Amino acid sequence: FSSLTSRKGQGTEAEARDRDRQKTQVEVQPSVDAVFMDFPRGARPGTFLHDIFEHLDFTGDDADIRSLVKEKLEVYGYDELWLPAVVRMVKDVLSTPLVPGDPAFTFSTVEKRDRLNELEFYFPLSKIRPEGLSEVLARHGRKVTTGEGAFSQNRFDFQPVKGFMRGFMDLVFRRRTGHGEKFFIVDWKSNFLGPNPADYSQENLERAMVEENYDLQYLLYTLALDRHLSLKLGDAYDYVTHFGGVFYVFLRGVNPEGQGAFGIFRDIPSPDLVRDLRRLFWEG
Repeated sequence: FSSLTSRKGQGTEAEARDRDRQKTQVEVQPSVDAVFMDFPRGARPGTFLHDIFEHLDFTGDDADIRSLVKEKLEVYGYDELWLPAVVRMVKDVLSTPLVPGDPAFTFSTVEKRDRLNELEFYFPLSKIRPEGLSEVLARHGRKVTTGEGAFSQNRFDFQPVKGFMRGFMDLVFRRRTGHGEKFFIVDWKSNFLGPNPADYSQENLERAMVEENYDLQYLLYTLALDRHLSLKLGDAYDYVTHFGGVFYVFLRGVNPEGQGAFGIFRDIPSPDLVRDLRRLFWEG
């Protein structure tokens, strides 16, 4: 992923795990009435928050959440004054509907047996050229530039690459329903987009997804999970039936009162787009 977007060649292990590459590192001294919006920003806070959600029992009680957050604050050297704010954020994330109009669909219903954390993947690449990737994305209405007007620039400026794509998905989980099962991809984001809930509206999330190339990232994740499920489920696998979608959870903006309208970006890439990306990445 980094080799396609950073213009620096192959990414490092840290980049492969994508711990919220913040442009600005901000440290804040908490007070007794600290709120999570003010929590420190940067790669280290991002790693801290990923660690919490990786080890959290989503179906646990308040005492479980408090105990884990307290432990991780100590491990990472953060002041215990942050404890109420981080616990509040975790509870908000667990209780907020993932899809507006479906109040029963929350992280709090996802059991450990239905989760795969930090799922590593490899898949082979044919020779990928920036113009080929841009053409496929443009054909399906995806943005291939950043900025506006005369200042627009192509996002993909890399040397043709061939080999293997490697990465880590923060979370893959399964939702069982009366109609079968669906699989979802989750990525935790600690990005600071502003101090107000409105800064994490769907419009602002969509802008952040493009600016940070997260939209390309989750398409690669989708390809990886699609390949994984096709191998695991065999002939029974069908993308439309089994792939539930992608959630990018911007932790600072999740507000349960908004019923999923703030802080959660969601998408289900179309079957045609996934098919064309398969051909591009594997057939050249």
